[in-house]
Amino acid sequence: MTAGETAEEIQDPAAEDGGGPDRLLLSALAVGAFAIGTDSLVISGLLNRIASDLSVSPATTGQLISVFALVYAVGAPVLATVTAGFDRRRLLLVALTVFIAANVLGAVAPNYPVLLASRVLAAVGAGLYLPCAMVITVSVTPERWRGRGLAMVAGGMSAATALGVPLGTLIGAVGDWRATLVLVAVLATVAVAVLAKAVPRVAAPAAVTLGQRLRSAAHPQVLIALLANALACAGEFTVMVYVAPLAEDVTGVGAAGVSAFLLVSGLAALAGSAVGGRAADRFGGRRAYNGAVAVLFGGLAALVLLTLADGRGSWVTAGVFALLLCVVSVASWALPPAQNHAIAGLDIPEPTVALSLNGSSSYLGLAMGGVLGGLAMEHGSSTTLTAAGAAVELSALALLLTTAVVTAKRRRATAPGPRPGK
Repeated sequence: MTAGETAEEIQDPAAEDGGGPDRLLLSALAVGAFAIGTDSLVISGLLNRIASDLSVSPATTGQLISVFALVYAVGAPVLATVTAGFDRRRLLLVALTVFIAANVLGAVAPNYPVLLASRVLAAVGAGLYLPCAMVITVSVTPERWRGRGLAMVAGGMSAATALGVPLGTLIGAVGDWRATLVLVAVLATVAVAVLAKAVPRVAAPAAVTLGQRLRSAAHPQVLIALLANALACAGEFTVMVYVAPLAEDVTGVGAAGVSAFLLVSGLAALAGSAVGGRAADRFGGRRAYNGAVAVLFGGLAALVLLTLADGRGSWVTAGVFALLLCVVSVASWALPPAQNHAIAGLDIPEPTVALSLNGSSSYLGLAMGGVLGGLAMEHGSSTTLTAAGAAVELSALALLLTTAVVTAKRRRATAPGPRPGK
């Protein structure tokens, strides 16, 4: 909401619950999410190509992902606070325009520093767009369709993992990595063209101050949950950011083979989201989350053993590698729904504020994993890389299990004893 506007002047289509969802609008929002999801991780499949073109190491190239993730993790809550009173439609279009400009800049970047700057700009656009897209989805979708509307927009991110990243990697493999960034910019441009006509003016949500976010993050239960999530994501992404050079080293495949591995991993990720949600409903969010981290650790530990085997060029090795990527992907994508379920069930003030911080903790973990994996690649081997990821994952699992034991002891200590005479 800009100066001079009142709530009555802003259209709220959701108030008119007579029709179905605006599928064109939701599809355009999902395309924007797809472009951002592809852009955030496709670099992992193009590391060697970018490194060779810009005369830097793959480990240095991996920091493009870390910087994007760090700017998103820190910037998204701050940007949400700063832009709380802005008109949602205008903010959405500005955010996606910034994102497009960043990818065009990256596509023509003459050197690594310019490409790095473009990743910072892209993260700013992404950090503005995704929360705004969700707010608009809630505002324009009738209540009885709201869950499906949100799932449709969020599905753009899931589809990016399943299709966008492997497709972008394949384009970079058969052509030029710069073409992948052009494709991302084109997709986002299509989304902007549709959204400019389809998005109505909607009211800004109630502002959440930075102080509220910090107080929520400082709550002991929330702090432990966010720290564990950051570590769990760091363990996963220590390996997955560098999956392209890892796959080439362990299995002997080329860039096209890496794209195939990423496609298999992406399809497994879609299953992981469903598994995480069902497990949270059946066993509770915390148990489901702990179980997913345990499986994730097991998958990373098995990758360590695979790097020690001398099976490069073997179909068996390639098959086992693909299977372990599936295990890691299913477990890692089961984390968000389980974590959200667990945080939503905490007996804390303002649980929705705590939920809004979960995405930042995931991106912080991505940034940490990118840095740690880069160090492992620079100074070690594929075994060092996978062992580092497994070690961080084990630390997340240890924190979760310790917390569970302490919580159980406190509950027993505070439980009322038997009544006298019973």
